[in-house]
Amino acid sequence: MAADLPDTTSNEPVDPEIARYDVTDAKCKSAKRWFEQARKLVDQRNYDYAIKSFAEGLSLNPEAVEEGHMPLRGCGVARWQTGGKKPGMRDGVKYSMSAKDPAKAMVNAAWLLAHDPQSATYAEGLLKNANKAHCDRTALWIAPILLENLKNEKKPSPKKFTALKDYCEEVGDRCQARGEMAEALKAFEIGLEALAAQQSIDSKNRDIGNIIRNLSTKLTILRGNYQSADSFRDSMQDSGSQSRLHDQDRIVQSEERQSELVQHAKEEMEANPEVEAKVITYVNLLIKDEDDSREAQAIKLLIEKFKDTGNYRFKLRADDIAVRQMGRNARKAKKAGDDEGYKALIKRRLAFEVGAYKERVSKYPTDLRLKYEYARRLFQLSKFDEAIPLLQQARSDPKARHSCSLYLGRCFFQKNLFAQAASILSDAIEDYELTDDDMAKELNYWLGRSQEDNKDAAEAKKTYGKLLQVDYNYRDVRSRIEGLS
Repeated sequence: MAADLPDTTSNEPVDPEIARYDVTDAKCKSAKRWFEQARKLVDQRNYDYAIKSFAEGLSLNPEAVEEGHMPLRGCGVARWQTGGKKPGMRDGVKYSMSAKDPAKAMVNAAWLLAHDPQSATYAEGLLKNANKAHCDRTALWIAPILLENLKNEKKPSPKKFTALKDYCEEVGDRCQARGEMAEALKAFEIGLEALAAQQSIDSKNRDIGNIIRNLSTKLTILRGNYQSADSFRDSMQDSGSQSRLHDQDRIVQSEERQSELVQHAKEEMEANPEVEAKVITYVNLLIKDEDDSREAQAIKLLIEKFKDTGNYRFKLRADDIAVRQMGRNARKAKKAGDDEGYKALIKRRLAFEVGAYKERVSKYPTDLRLKYEYARRLFQLSKFDEAIPLLQQARSDPKARHSCSLYLGRCFFQKNLFAQAASILSDAIEDYELTDDDMAKELNYWLGRSQEDNKDAAEAKKTYGKLLQVDYNYRDVRSRIEGLS
């Protein structure tokens, strides 16, 4: 039988193996002054000195997430967007992430990450040392950032996702041992996200499934403790609840058991109609088996909840389910050889998505990723004049910058503005680091097309020639370069 949770109200000293990093009140006050100075420097756009001031404050209070780490990252992103340079080799030596004191090494990593916000290496150094120092609040803050940075690497390393999961599990175990269930839940959930990301790029690794199941079981039990039990032993005795939680997470389910879970979730939602999480749990179970009629129920419920509460998240979820359903049915039609049905469903889905993204952009006007997604669909409908200003705005998002440039160049190409298209695509190629991936090929192909249609045969041949050296059979490049000879 599992042991009881520790009594967090006890006066007994906490086991150093699970104790949090401790900061004195005096150091917190001193750190606060550094943070205040750093914010003033950010307002003056003096980013380098602001980063230095944030680091000084964090050296006194490494666990200052809201006052220190979060605004430091914002400062680093602002600096990077204005062309700030990345750390050099000397900086890596001066701000060593392998210092003997893990708290100091963590702050060094924070300094380096502020100078290169997209670096997975520096984010991992920050998490690794936060874990060593038991700076668990900082670890929980940086872990999802590291996950995103890893996903965005050009060649993601499966081992790094495993390491991220290990760090999160250690943090989660400590939090659970201290009785901090919400924090433990968050740590385990991020760990599972890391494993899911690893599985998508390392599908041949048969061990990942077992690791996912083990951590899922740990999370399921913990979730049961946190949501409904007064103590660990009480929750273990509530086998019915544990069984439901476990079965909800299973991918394959008997029809009878699925119906039982759906009914139970419905009763829970009806008993707590104001709790959003109960609604979403019910919806997730309704759509789990990808049945059109159950998905229709879920969509209807979500729309009703949106109308009743004004909570736009319900509408977002309903639209996502509808898009997924249309895409699935289109694939079925194509597989069955129904080309007309397939084309009709794809056309219907695109029209629906355009309306949905237009609405989302109006609701979240500062979300550049939404503007890119909206513009991409407008491009598919040949609405180039509407797409161009959205793409120009969305290019400010580093993650979408090159995709935006590609679509922007193609928009100008479709409007017969070939010189402008060539200029945009040429700048994008110069800024893009790779030369042989799909994005690089597409950028060069449409640059060549723009140069060719702009009657600049010499430059078009040169661009097509570079593309042939990378991929000899790419599109119709060979016939185009022969036609220019």
